[in-house]
Amino acid sequence: MSNGTEEGLSKSNLSASGKTRLWILIIVALILSLAAVYYCFIYDKSDKNSGTNKATKTTLSSGPVTIPQKILDNKFGFLGGGADDTGDGIKERGALWVRPHPGAFVWDMMQKSANGKIDFTIADEEVSNYQKNNLGILATIWPFADWDQKNLVKAADCKVSSNDEFLPKNDKKGRGSYLPQYRCNPSDWTAYQKWVEAIVERYDGDGVNDMPGLKIPIKYWEVMNEPDLQYQSNLPADETDRLCFYKQGPSEYGKLLVETNNAIKAADPAAKVLIAGAAGADERMLGFYRKVFAVAEVKNSFDIGNIHCISNDNGTNDFNVGAYKKMLADFGITKPIWVTEAEAMNGKTADQNFENTKKGTAGAIAAGAERIFYTRYNFDDFRTDMSKINGPSNYPSSEKYQTIINENN
Repeated sequence: MSNGTEEGLSKSNLSASGKTRLWILIIVALILSLAAVYYCFIYDKSDKNSGTNKATKTTLSSGPVTIPQKILDNKFGFLGGGADDTGDGIKERGALWVRPHPGAFVWDMMQKSANGKIDFTIADEEVSNYQKNNLGILATIWPFADWDQKNLVKAADCKVSSNDEFLPKNDKKGRGSYLPQYRCNPSDWTAYQKWVEAIVERYDGDGVNDMPGLKIPIKYWEVMNEPDLQYQSNLPADETDRLCFYKQGPSEYGKLLVETNNAIKAADPAAKVLIAGAAGADERMLGFYRKVFAVAEVKNSFDIGNIHCISNDNGTNDFNVGAYKKMLADFGITKPIWVTEAEAMNGKTADQNFENTKKGTAGAIAAGAERIFYTRYNFDDFRTDMSKINGPSNYPSSEKYQTIINENN
């Protein structure tokens, strides 16, 4: 009788123990399920708020990356462009920087509504292509989206001519990128700044939410291009119709610079911001920037000054750096200066163009230019319409550029 009772109690205890373990397993499973549901909810909510693809919300790179010192030490680059451009010609000439023009960072190209997802496809391809030749990138931010600008009170005033060469229908070069037809400041500043923060974050190289396979981060951002080009211009109508980057004035550009700088630095405090390049050094163009600097906060909203020198600037031997530097000094501004468009193709022969470029380069470096981007790859390029594709070259431009770059690096 006693043995039977003990056996019964043993069976009872075993049964109770089994039930306890079962309940523990059930509770643990419920906790794990709830945790998974909560994670998905937070992840999806974050994704919707950011307006980016879900794939970009995870850590996509293997870790932080920086611009190699070899690139930072190189003072020279070229304009780049075209969907398949990998910068082969740039590297052949001894330069290690590229400034895609207009490049992939156009709001209209990357986002189709204020809350729409950002499409990084073309930008990723552009960055990946230039990484094949280990080139550093100076990226231009274009704040234009037709869907946004049509909400402006005077939207019609922001529309450029249908003949503008950067409209998709007028692209003769196969750039793979374009500028929209409306070119004023954004209507929705909040949406614009969210887009700017998203693109800077993706290519800043901090190892978080970076482009897959990012090797060389983008740390230099230029806020638009030549807003002064057509400001109070007396150029003939066919010239203004062909090319106009900005339809507003100095105070509006000052606001654009401040707002864009704030967004860039919010995403990457270590990024460097370039003010848009002045189209030249005559008083009409520099006068535009004198009015820009009258806008509060502008002086503290860029890190690098920016001047251009194209072939109609015949009287300069320093790519306009001296005149631009003096203009900055008038406002008590001492910042590095880059020449982001440089050419001296005023000669009648390729040899003369080479000598002019050589002299201009040495003069610009002596005047304080820290980096120079050339606009033309060949010294026998005599085009007057840069929207056309250049023909074949028989001149040893690669070797000639190497001479200039080696002497000044």
